[in-house]
Amino acid sequence: MVLFKKFTDFPRGTLYDILQDAYSFDPRNKEIWDKNWHDSDDFFYDNPSIADTCGLVTCIEDVPIGFVTWDPRHRPEYVEIGHNGIREQYKGNGYGHMQLEEGIRRIKKYEGLQKIIVCTNCNLIAPRNYESVGFKLYDRKQNKTESAYMGDFLYYEILL
Repeated sequence: MVLFKKFTDFPRGTLYDILQDAYSFDPRNKEIWDKNWHDSDDFFYDNPSIADTCGLVTCIEDVPIGFVTWDPRHRPEYVEIGHNGIREQYKGNGYGHMQLEEGIRRIKKYEGLQKIIVCTNCNLIAPRNYESVGFKLYDRKQNKTESAYMGDFLYYEILL
C-alpha cells in the first residue's frame, strides 16, 4: 500500500539517500550532484515546517521509496517542482506518477495560483511522467553544463 508521509517522519539523510539511489543509473550523477543533494537534505531537515508543507515522502508501508518537493515562494504566479525521485528498484511501477499526482493535488490548494512549473532533462524518464499528469512543454534549451549527457533542459508548466 502506497502512503504519503512527512519528511519529519524520517531521519536526516533520507532525501539524500533516495536521490543517490534514484540517479544511480549513471555514476556521473553522484559526482556532479552530490553536494546539491546533501544541501537539499540539510535544508529540509534544518527547516521542518518547510519540509512538511512543501514536500512529501512516498512510502510502501513504512519504507521511503521516493519523494517530491516544491518551492512556493513565487506565488501566486507559480510554484516550482524541485527534486522528484523514486528509488531505482521501484521505478516503472507507477509510483512516480502517483507521487507527482499527490504533489500537484497539494500544490493546487494554494489560493490564486496561476501555474506549476518544472525543469528536467530530455534523456530521463521524467518528461513522460510530467506529461502524464498534465504538464505541457513550453521551452527547450541546450544543456551546456557538465550534465550535458542527460540531454537538453525541458521546461514544463501546468496552467491553472
